[in-house]
Amino acid sequence: MIGGASAAGRMKIYWGPVNSNKSRKGYRRNQKRKDKIMKGKGWNLGRLAAAFGLVMSMTGMTAMAEGSPVIYIGESAQNENAADPGESGPDRQQGQDLSAMHLDLDVGKLSAAGQTDQIVVVAGSGMDSPLVRTAYYRKDGDGSWQEVFCVSGYCGYNGMSTDKREGDRRTPVGDYGFVSAFGILPDPGSVISYRELDEHDFWVDDSSSRYYNQMVSTRQVARDWNSAEELAKVVPSYNYALALDYNTEERIPGKGSAIFLHGIHPQKTWTEGCIAIPEERVKQLVQELKPEARIVIMPQLPRAETENLPSGEPSL
Repeated sequence: MIGGASAAGRMKIYWGPVNSNKSRKGYRRNQKRKDKIMKGKGWNLGRLAAAFGLVMSMTGMTAMAEGSPVIYIGESAQNENAADPGESGPDRQQGQDLSAMHLDLDVGKLSAAGQTDQIVVVAGSGMDSPLVRTAYYRKDGDGSWQEVFCVSGYCGYNGMSTDKREGDRRTPVGDYGFVSAFGILPDPGSVISYRELDEHDFWVDDSSSRYYNQMVSTRQVARDWNSAEELAKVVPSYNYALALDYNTEERIPGKGSAIFLHGIHPQKTWTEGCIAIPEERVKQLVQELKPEARIVIMPQLPRAETENLPSGEPSL
C-alpha cells in the first residue's frame, strides 16, 4: 500500500493557507527537486510527491491527512519538520505508521521454524510489487517466537517470482539460508563468515562463466565473464550485506544470481532482485544471525494472518 490508509481509516485531504515566507522557501526548495526530477530516468512515489509539492507551494496550499498516517506534500504550515517524501526513507514514502508496524505472523507455523531459532520474513505487497515489509524473529528459551524488528523496504523492480530467471528483475520466492556476509565497511562482528570488499571483488552474473553466481577475486582467478557486479562500487547498498543460498549449489545457468539482503540505496525504491532494508538493520542481522538462520520470502502474508492485521495497518 502506498501513501494511504486501510479501509478502516481512509485518508482525508484538507487544504489550508501557507505562510508566505515559508511558501517562498518551499518554492525554492521544490524548484530544485523539480530540476532533479526532470533530469531523472524514471518516476517513483517520492519524485511524484516532490513534483506535486512544487505545485502546492506555488499556489500557497498544503496537504495533510486526518485520522491516518500523515503525508506532507510541499512546505507545511502545520508541521515545519514534516518529512520530505522525496528524500526520506521508504517507511514515510509508503505512508506507514512505524510505531504500529509488524507482521502479526505466527512464525512457528513456518517450516523454517523447525530448522533454526532465527528467521527473517520478507512479506511482499503482491507478486508484481517492489514494496515489502521485512521482520526479524528470534526464538526464546521457552520456545516462543519474538519479533525483534519489522521495517519496510524493497524487492525486485518487477516484484517476486516462483520461477526466477537471470535479468528478470524479480526476487525469488522461497525459504533460503545465508552462505556468507560481506561489505564495503569493516566486519562489524559477524557470526557468519564475513569478507571486507576491495576493488578486486566481483559477483559473476554471466551464465556462460565457470564462476557464475559466485564471488571471486581477480587476484586469484582470470576473468572469463562478460558481466559481473563490481561489489566495492555499490555504495552505500553494500556497506553491509548477506548473500542468500539461492542457486549457489547447482548454479544452474540462467536461473538467477547475486540475491542479497542489503541496505537501501537513497535514490532507489526497488532492487534488481535483492531485498533492501535500512542499513542499520542489515548491520544488526550481520552481527546476530548464525549460519543456520533462515530467510522466508513470500509475495504476501497467508490469508488468515492478513485478516488479523490491526486496523490502519496496510494489508499485504
